[in-house]
Amino acid sequence: MVAAMGLGISYAVWAPGEIQTRLLIGGLIVPLAWGGAMAWTLADSRILRAAAVLVGTSIIGFGAAMLKGLT
Repeated sequence: MVAAMGLGISYAVWAPGEIQTRLLIGGLIVPLAWGGAMAWTLADSRILRAAAVLVGTSIIGFGAAMLKGLT
């Protein structure tokens, strides 16, 4: 869930366009990314690899959002 939120917030911050459109699409990315991450994690036989990728995605997503800020 945290990785999906990081992707959605990062999209809302960095994508071009009006703020309302960016927030809407960023909000729609979260459940899609969450579902994809859950399916991939359950299908992967190595839980540590899945955990490492999700933690890395969270750090990169929130880090990118913090670099720019929502202006």
